[in-house]
Amino acid sequence: MQNDFSLSPLIRPALCLITGIIAGRYVTCAEETVFAILLWLLATAFLLRKSGMWQSLCICLVCAAVGCLLCLHRQRQMLVSWPVEEQEYELVVVSEPVQRGKTLAADALLAATGQKIQLRLMPGEESLNIGDGLIVFSQLKPLSAQGSYRTFLETHGYTGEVFAWNNRWHHAVISLQGIGVLNRTRLFLMMQRHRLLEQFSSNIRDQDHYAILAAMALGDKSAVSRQQKEQFSQAGTSHLLALSGLHLGIIYMLLTLLLRSRRQQLVNQLLIVGCIWAFVLLVGMSPSVVRAAVMISVYAFVSLLNRGKTPINTLAFTAIIMLTANPYSLFDAGFQLSFCSVLAILLFVPLLTRLISQQWLDRHKIVRILWSMMVVSVAAQIGTAPLVAYYFGRFPVYFLLANLVSIPLATAILYTMFVVLLFTWWPAAQAVLAVVPSTLAFWLSSWTSAIAALPYASIEGISPTILQVAAAYVFIACLWYLLHYYVCSIKKECSM
Repeated sequence: MQNDFSLSPLIRPALCLITGIIAGRYVTCAEETVFAILLWLLATAFLLRKSGMWQSLCICLVCAAVGCLLCLHRQRQMLVSWPVEEQEYELVVVSEPVQRGKTLAADALLAATGQKIQLRLMPGEESLNIGDGLIVFSQLKPLSAQGSYRTFLETHGYTGEVFAWNNRWHHAVISLQGIGVLNRTRLFLMMQRHRLLEQFSSNIRDQDHYAILAAMALGDKSAVSRQQKEQFSQAGTSHLLALSGLHLGIIYMLLTLLLRSRRQQLVNQLLIVGCIWAFVLLVGMSPSVVRAAVMISVYAFVSLLNRGKTPINTLAFTAIIMLTANPYSLFDAGFQLSFCSVLAILLFVPLLTRLISQQWLDRHKIVRILWSMMVVSVAAQIGTAPLVAYYFGRFPVYFLLANLVSIPLATAILYTMFVVLLFTWWPAAQAVLAVVPSTLAFWLSSWTSAIAALPYASIEGISPTILQVAAAYVFIACLWYLLHYYVCSIKKECSM
């Protein structure tokens, strides 16, 4: 078996970049000092061009220095000094408002600078929707959250928070010139998503079914109840509620089928990639869906060049792009779970599938399909189990049984939801078609609830340290190496 690592030269720069970002996050150092070190390393790498080993070492240190510099620059951007006194601020609501206790919570952008803040308002007579312009008279404060929640907020670009009583805010027409083209485009698409959700919610009577469909098809989890999140987490199927490669893969396949002309291959791929990124903006640009979109884009353009596709190299390239754009993404749980899941799938699936004879699987198609689903599910669980235990304190015991039914149901939901959303221009037809995904959501919810209700469905109260998580991944790496060695040995014996 050929080792993909030999064909993936971007793995080393990606790992060095990650090391530098971690150093920049936890080591106090001036940007100017790191920049001077970076220039010195670049000069040294140029002078050592005749010594391959030492030049490679310098290049790795350059990547680490770049990561450290990116992280320090991001930290400086997050240090915002807000006025102590109350002032009048022009804001634009950019997320679905959610009722939290007696207040409405939403994300907002400062119209003047485009900075992202947490907004909490006491409800008044006026309703609050995404895209609304507001004038708020209050004190804008630095983030008060601490620990992992503060890291989450910083990772997602929040720079402050504001609270206003119901007599201290009102709607207004706000100019959007200060928030940038990307944010304006994203806001426009989010408003379209809000319109689609409103139209779709009128066709779904059961709120729980609507919450599942809205989360899976359009990335809006505001309607998902805490009980639903708990059930999906205990069953090991919470990844279905988060948009990921499964969702974008289905969209890519559907668009590929619709645009099958080989004469206009370049135009077709550009249209497909454009639609993929429009969908990413529509659903909110979570790390998992951005990762999938970047990988699909790379695959699409590499296929035009008729070059070989190396999945692990593509994954490393995706990590470099995302971490360069936002080095704090590294500390986001969604980013970590997404990349660890995909990496484990790429590494373990080719090995696990070879444990059973391919000829025997070809003669038993149903077993082959079930085995493929089981292998992917086990590989993904191997890659994410330590992180799930660290962030959520649990391990779902029946994840394999749950996913054998849940993944086919989720795939069917996505296909039918795609058809339903195509009929937004015909509400009567959409109301009829919505019965199908609603029924599938009922089956998915029932199955998940049944799995979560089983005895010992989830091992709770796990609290590993970061060192224990790191040790778990060292063990997983050793497991992969032993499995790789075993499978290669079998292959050599069969070829003799």
